Amino acid sequence: MLGRRQSRALAGKPRVSTRAGNRLPVSLPEQPSAQQNAPKKAQQNLQHKAQRQSQQNLRRAPATHRKRTSLWYALYFPALPDTRIADPHANAQTKPHTKQHDEISLISLVAQQCQQISDYISLDGNDALVLEVGRSLRYFGSLKSIRQQIESGIETQLSHTNFVQAVAPNASASLLLARTGQQSVIARPDDLRSRLGSIPTNALAIDVRVRKKLANCGLFYLRDIWRLPLPEMRIRFGRHFSDYIESCLGLRPGLRQRWQSKPVYHDSVDSDHGLYSTQQIINVCEKLLHRLEDFLKKKHLCTDQLMFVLDYGSSGQGNSDHDTGGDTRHENITVNVRKAERSARLFLLLLETQLTGMNFAGEVYAIALHVTHFTLFKPDGGIQQKTRGHDSRDGSQLLDTLAAKLGSHAVQRLLLKPDYCPESATRMVSYLTPPSEESLLTGNSVTINSHNPCWLLQPPRPLAIRNQQLHYRSPLTLLRGPRRIETRWWQEQGIRRDYYVAANTQGNLLWVYQDLAHAGGAEQNSTAWYLHGFFG
Repeated sequence: MLGRRQSRALAGKPRVSTRAGNRLPVSLPEQPSAQQNAPKKAQQNLQHKAQRQSQQNLRRAPATHRKRTSLWYALYFPALPDTRIADPHANAQTKPHTKQHDEISLISLVAQQCQQISDYISLDGNDALVLEVGRSLRYFGSLKSIRQQIESGIETQLSHTNFVQAVAPNASASLLLARTGQQSVIARPDDLRSRLGSIPTNALAIDVRVRKKLANCGLFYLRDIWRLPLPEMRIRFGRHFSDYIESCLGLRPGLRQRWQSKPVYHDSVDSDHGLYSTQQIINVCEKLLHRLEDFLKKKHLCTDQLMFVLDYGSSGQGNSDHDTGGDTRHENITVNVRKAERSARLFLLLLETQLTGMNFAGEVYAIALHVTHFTLFKPDGGIQQKTRGHDSRDGSQLLDTLAAKLGSHAVQRLLLKPDYCPESATRMVSYLTPPSEESLLTGNSVTINSHNPCWLLQPPRPLAIRNQQLHYRSPLTLLRGPRRIETRWWQEQGIRRDYYVAANTQGNLLWVYQDLAHAGGAEQNSTAWYLHGFFG
């Protein structure tokens, strides 16, 4: 029983049920607000403002769409020969007289055709490729349309070629299905374990020794591997095998190298009237070079070889453009630089150097520019600048200008090699030798010091002894030495010499040596001294 005071307190409050309590705020009259007291037009403005604010918030809100799953389309060609053919896309733009036949493998030819489907293509050897088609479904509508597009393109490029197709959420699984001959489509990552379980372990793209370990452990199919924990597999079979299994199951993102077609640049200018002077030809070539520079900057590329083709038209005098009686004549002009560049100003300077003093066979009616050698552009400066060669840009341009004037065969570079034998420590190479090959040939030379001259005689010249004194144009005075060089003792022609720095009365500094390996008695001592080089 409640007391009198408690009963009075509860009796003062209205007793309502739960449902009534839920409907209570709706049924009770609300207190008048400022918006209800405002005019009707002001309320409409406030409502419109609230609607606009809600629309902006929806636009700024993150997308709530389901993440698009990637699909990888694999193509495997079991009997595809590893041969190279002429690139039809390059030959269609290149004229026959240029003699530039860019060879391409058959799998790269298929990849060019697949570029119409996807921009992410990766090659897997010379007989398989994989492309990402998850983003292409919206455009093509279905995988059936993509398959028809791929099959029609392959039949056009490669006739009578059998291939296997497979689709999976990751590239490793799709390639594994295609290489095992299973033409299937796996759209969901959750179905990978059940669909890949019947594949034998000897078909995996792993090392042969790991395959033997799997067979010795009684793991003949992938469903046997699913029963094992991944950390234990990493310990027993290695990290590469564990990463491969995780990539097939979609547990590890696989980063594959993207295939890109070889860039080829072709451009030409036709003239309404014949060009007969060097300046007119240079003016036309300047336009071509500026277009090339824009292309290289856009693609972040540079080149070290350009080919200009001068078209003289018909060889017969007075023949019209439609006359087929005369033979068409062309002339090729190649511009080479040692270090790949993309400056139109430098290319124009080298071209002008070659054209100066050149006799043309007639009037030029068309000029074409062909570039097939490209490298990635690496700007000067940064951390990698310390690891590059010490050749200055001005020195490289000087060599390029000399080669353009005298010919590339007339300019050579002195290259040092790590050899104690002086005549074998230097080597003459063409100035067009790339810096990468030059660094491999140079190494850490042991002959780079101030004691050896750069001007060596090949072969060394014997010195005469007159009045018991060495003589070369005048008596010689030994200034410094001896410095012994002894090497190649394991060969028949061993080297054992004592080198000296000598000077004559004419002021010449000479590098002479005494051959200790082939020196005889006192009678033959005159033939044991040789002049090997001059100091500058």
